[in-house]
Amino acid sequence: MAAFTYRDGRFFKDGVPFYFLGAEYQYYRDKRSNWGARLDQLKAANVNVICFYIPWRHHIVHDPVTGAVSYDFDGRTFDSRDLRTFLKLCQQRGLWMLAKPGPFVHSELNIGGLPDISSPSFNPGIEPVRLQNGDPLFWEYDHTQMPSPNDATFDGLAKRWLNEVGKVLKPHVAPKGNIIAIQLLDETIYCTSNDAPWHFGYDAPDQRHFHAMLAAKYGTVAEYNRVHGTEVKAFEFVQPPRLDPTKPVANTRRDVLALIDWGEFQWRIRREFYARYKEYLGIDLPYLTNYAGITPPIDENVPDQQEASVKDTPPAYLPLYPEWWLSQNRVDQDLDVYEYGMISWLGVASYNVPDASTPPAEDVGANEVFNRYINTSRRRRGINIEENWGFATLYHPLSKFPMIPFFQTLACVAGGCTGYVVFTGVSHGYWLDDLDRTTQKQHRTFPSDAPIGENGETGPMYAAMKDLNEWFAREGAAFLRAELDMDVCLLAVPEYAAVSSWVPDGKAPHWVLPHAVPRTGYDVIEPATMTCNAHGVNYEIAELPALSADDLLKKPRAAVHLSFFLGRREQQTLVDFVKRGGTLIASGELPAYDEKMDPCTVLADFVRAYGDGKARAKGTLLYSTGNVFNDERALLGNLRLAGWQKNVGYSDGLRAFVYRDEDDFFVFFFNFDRHGHHEKTIEFHGRRLGLTVGSKTCGVVHVKGASAESVKGKGTQALHDRIVSYLVKGVNEFEGETTDVRLRLGKQEIRFTGDSSKYDV
Repeated sequence: MAAFTYRDGRFFKDGVPFYFLGAEYQYYRDKRSNWGARLDQLKAANVNVICFYIPWRHHIVHDPVTGAVSYDFDGRTFDSRDLRTFLKLCQQRGLWMLAKPGPFVHSELNIGGLPDISSPSFNPGIEPVRLQNGDPLFWEYDHTQMPSPNDATFDGLAKRWLNEVGKVLKPHVAPKGNIIAIQLLDETIYCTSNDAPWHFGYDAPDQRHFHAMLAAKYGTVAEYNRVHGTEVKAFEFVQPPRLDPTKPVANTRRDVLALIDWGEFQWRIRREFYARYKEYLGIDLPYLTNYAGITPPIDENVPDQQEASVKDTPPAYLPLYPEWWLSQNRVDQDLDVYEYGMISWLGVASYNVPDASTPPAEDVGANEVFNRYINTSRRRRGINIEENWGFATLYHPLSKFPMIPFFQTLACVAGGCTGYVVFTGVSHGYWLDDLDRTTQKQHRTFPSDAPIGENGETGPMYAAMKDLNEWFAREGAAFLRAELDMDVCLLAVPEYAAVSSWVPDGKAPHWVLPHAVPRTGYDVIEPATMTCNAHGVNYEIAELPALSADDLLKKPRAAVHLSFFLGRREQQTLVDFVKRGGTLIASGELPAYDEKMDPCTVLADFVRAYGDGKARAKGTLLYSTGNVFNDERALLGNLRLAGWQKNVGYSDGLRAFVYRDEDDFFVFFFNFDRHGHHEKTIEFHGRRLGLTVGSKTCGVVHVKGASAESVKGKGTQALHDRIVSYLVKGVNEFEGETTDVRLRLGKQEIRFTGDSSKYDV
């Protein structure tokens, strides 16, 4: 059998980079008799990994007389429960697998795939998750209460489920079998990875864990009181923060520590559940996550929806979503538990549509939706585990047009994804109301417009998926060897995000401290990435607490926005980085306090000494008192002063990303103009690619650079570069336009009409 490994955010098969071409197939929504034929169709479309949730509620069986619980994995009670046969069918076809056993899976199922016995709506002995106001957290698809994962009864039920399903999966685990990875949960706990911090963890079982975390962090109540300026008698008396827009979030500097503690708890609780469920499942494989996009919570077109995703969040707080994300999803610090993966229910990137009801934009402007695609995939290398292929009735009607998912899938790869999953590859139409009583009110199949219909029908969506997959099946290994030439590492400070998550502006009554609000995502990294994507600056995003000076010295330059406090260790890391030769761009208020609000001026003293010429340092430090991250001219100016040289440029209305492996270049491009033909250029590393494109034309071009030896005596090296393969979507089905496309590189010109791909040109 093949040997799979996972490192640097990508899979390797027998030591060769393996491009993960996945398709979600929800066997539990289809007839067993269809499984083989659908798998054959997916394989014919160059899919190499079958991905599937395993719903707990689908496989649990209650004896009608005694009520005793058992599990059906053989189809003895209903054919689509025959998980063992499904696994065998995948393996027989040489298809690899990503298994996703929950316990919570979402998948638009009743209680998100949890069984009735696990929900407080049916089992009052289980404590529900509670919001800050004490209300239970309800599942929007059937208005059932979600159980606190720390409730002892629920935890026992979840442990048994993972033990049982683990026994079924283990015979098929690589290297003996074809399961190469596992995903647990869905968008962390109950799809809250991009939710506000006041929407989770206020129930009694979670509060006990919160207090235990405080005890571990501070050691004694006396130390807690010293640090916080409080007089609590025991950790159990510490109250979590609650949102009150009429009052300041903090009256003193030490008051912000309560928000920092809560942000750490929101992170740790998600981490601990994942680690716990890994232990229960007992399978040794790479574990992937599927973080929701760095985007505001998006409401779906859920029939009979009784709870919006924004819940009780005031509109003024919704722009703080990047702070919520960076505070509670500390992916760089969690690599010992799982690998980064993402989903991209972010809107419609080609038309800058942010939600399920906004019409397509004529002029996309700065295109926040596309930027969120790039940011979420750029957050860390990994797989896009769910890209919307066909959820036109649940999310946005544009999703039925093939160019929409094609454009978005290519965007996530351009951002950094090392694989993707067509979600879903098949439209399913076979399930009982006990599994899903909601989505058929909207459309009789799930989803409405997948590449393969419920009876095996195929059409333009299938052709688009097949063409996209074929390019990466052929070129994926070479592409995974290539990297973006990174220009800057944008440093996130999760503790800043934990505070900023609660402060919509820097004015009273929200903020009364004599300092600027600590920001790291909102008004900092988010606008900085908009500037970078508009000007060909390649960036990565990393958590400062996860990095050492050695780690930072591997970056060409780093940039951070500071506030009045910063952890003592992090201050010293930045100082050591510059002293040892690193280049740092910093702005904001120099920190005067450490993580406990004790005086600490390690970084401030160094910055002042550097400015006075008294600091001994091999590196470069550029410091500004204002915020250079939300100012395009200031950010670009600082980058130039820090040695950045523009290696990639492109025409207005276009975005391009260039990956390089020595003389191999992979040029991704996305045109945002509508209607007609448009002449564009992409300049990269001394080369010039000319394009004639139409409405929303996108593609990827593999350029083989001429080596110095091969052009010796023949003139300019760049003139001998060649386009050796390409994939371009020149048909916009939504607008009914087909483009006459041209690609021009040196003396080489390629012409075609509509969608096209070619290899070994």
